[in-house]
Amino acid sequence: MEDESPGQPVVPEDASAAQAMPPDARVDVPSSTQASEQLLDDQRSLAKPTSTRTSRVWIGFALGLVVLVAILIFILQNLTSVEVHFPGASTKMPVGIAILFGFILGGIFVFGLSLARVLQLRHGMGRLRQAPRS
Repeated sequence: MEDESPGQPVVPEDASAAQAMPPDARVDVPSSTQASEQLLDDQRSLAKPTSTRTSRVWIGFALGLVVLVAILIFILQNLTSVEVHFPGASTKMPVGIAILFGFILGGIFVFGLSLARVLQLRHGMGRLRQAPRS
C-alpha cells in the first residue's frame, strides 16, 4: 500500500479490487493527531465524576448524621427542666427534648396535610381518566 494521507479512505492498490469493494466498506484512517485528540477526549469524559444512586444515598446519610449530631448537641446543652402543658397533660422535661417533640409533632402535622392533598389529587386524576372523552 502507498503512503496514506490523514483522514483519507483506505483503498487497495489493485484498481480492480477497489472497484469491487462497495463505497461504504472503505474505512477512514484517522491521522495520529486526530487519534490522540480522540483519546484525550475519551480520558476527559472518564475523569468527570458522575452522580450515582449510591453516591446520593451516601451523601444523604452523611448529611442526616450531621443533623443528628447537631440535634444531640442541642439537647445536651439544654437540659434545664421546664414544665410543659399540653391539652389533657402536664409534665416536666428538659427544654431540648420539649423543642424536639415540638418539631416532631409539627412534622407529623405537615406530613398529614401533604398526604391528604396527594390523595385528593390522585382521586381527581382517577376521575379524569375514567371520564368519557368527547
